[in-house]
Amino acid sequence: MELLTTHSSVDDSMQLFGSFYLGEIELALSASVLHEVVNYPSSMTRVPMGPPFLLGLFNLRGALIPIVQLSQLLQLPAANAGDESKIAIIEIEGARVGLLFDRTGEILRVRGSQVIPFEQEDDQGGMIEGAIRMDGGDRILQVLAAGKLVRLRDIPRLQQSTSERHNLARRAGQGQRHQSVSFRVAGTRMALPMSAIHEIIRVPALQRTVLADERCLGLLNLRGHTVPVIDFARFLCLESTAATLMEGAAKNVAEMDDERRIIVIKQQNVHLGMLVGEVESIVGYVESELLPIPSFNQAGRSLFAGCISNGNESDIILVDPDALRKDPAMVELTAGHHALYEAVDGDQSGVHGDNRVVRETYVTFKLDQLMGLRIEQLREVIDYSDELMRPPGAPDYVRGILNLRHRLVTVVDLRALYGMHAMGDAAMAKILIVEQDGEKYGLIVDAIQNIVTIDRANKIRVPKVLLNQLDNALRNDLHEVVDMPDHSTLMLLDAAPLVQRLVGNSVH
Repeated sequence: MELLTTHSSVDDSMQLFGSFYLGEIELALSASVLHEVVNYPSSMTRVPMGPPFLLGLFNLRGALIPIVQLSQLLQLPAANAGDESKIAIIEIEGARVGLLFDRTGEILRVRGSQVIPFEQEDDQGGMIEGAIRMDGGDRILQVLAAGKLVRLRDIPRLQQSTSERHNLARRAGQGQRHQSVSFRVAGTRMALPMSAIHEIIRVPALQRTVLADERCLGLLNLRGHTVPVIDFARFLCLESTAATLMEGAAKNVAEMDDERRIIVIKQQNVHLGMLVGEVESIVGYVESELLPIPSFNQAGRSLFAGCISNGNESDIILVDPDALRKDPAMVELTAGHHALYEAVDGDQSGVHGDNRVVRETYVTFKLDQLMGLRIEQLREVIDYSDELMRPPGAPDYVRGILNLRHRLVTVVDLRALYGMHAMGDAAMAKILIVEQDGEKYGLIVDAIQNIVTIDRANKIRVPKVLLNQLDNALRNDLHEVVDMPDHSTLMLLDAAPLVQRLVGNSVH
């Protein structure tokens, strides 16, 4: 049973409440639990596998706050958020939750005798714990049971004190920076640590499997290994991205216009493919600066390592690959396929010793040609900005100096460096961040094209007669090319000699 602090006419001390509206219904929250009231956020991060009343998370001064659609919990008609919509942040014992209201009311000072508590049989009772009687009974406000709201089974909870958040922020710049690959799943931005990704491939025609269900779409053969492919959106209880996949795969491959990709992760000899939307970019992060994601149930608690916040861009949910592999549904799926097809895998693998297939992953981008850079040579990819400090006496190929999280980065215009025409439209331009001996450099490219995985044996050395036709600087950094499935040629740029020359300030 949970009652208001003042629950009898004997104690007639003054109490403070804030009033809010859902439609024409006036509700009240005790000021003791009302942390603050903020405007409806301009952007929210949708949480996969969240309950239907969870609208999403928003970043409030470095902490992720879940927004709950209170009207759904109270079984009231839900209205779309408007200009007057407000989020009331309640905090009890360190747990914070945001409640969506149509509009705010007023601050009320009422006597204890005006507060009528409702009896609750257990802690899972209703969301209304009492009523406030005002104006001689002509005005009745229902008092929300804030304690129940933060303790309900599926309400997200973030147990982290202010001091802990400050400590994390202080250590943010001191930890090792990691890399992740970001992608979209049903409109939600997500990422996996780069170290967890075996390779990324276009969507092929999938083979059917006897273990297929609404999440498992089929199989693909990856150099002799059977790889079950799941619809990652459906696994996360989001809108499926696999519509007409089996029927349309051949057409998509032929036209090469399908932005969806299959991300393959591997543990020992067991593979798993995840169908996702567009693969976006390389995103850097430090573990200590990951924003904790409030948990709402045991199943969703461990799937996400945290949230990467990138200022004005939408936040990115970082998937924990170990938790994903250990998820009971994933274990059953991969183990079942491995046991069913392991004999086939053994017969088809057939590549051992020095002839073993070695795969390399490249981030491809556009200059005058399609070029690629080994993903291991990249620290991250950021948007291009003209707001660079131009140092006096800098070479023509140095576009300026960028302050990247309190580190100065020299930004190099690859077009100027390699004797190409100046870039036209910079709307899609990106800066590739590379590092050598603790010194970071930014390389401006026209646009990021893709993340591709190639067989090392398919790389071809560029003939000397062709190298002699290239600019001197480009000749030093370009030694190999590879033919792509769409019949284009990918020029493989080596960042090591390029950065080494930049460090030595000798370009030609």
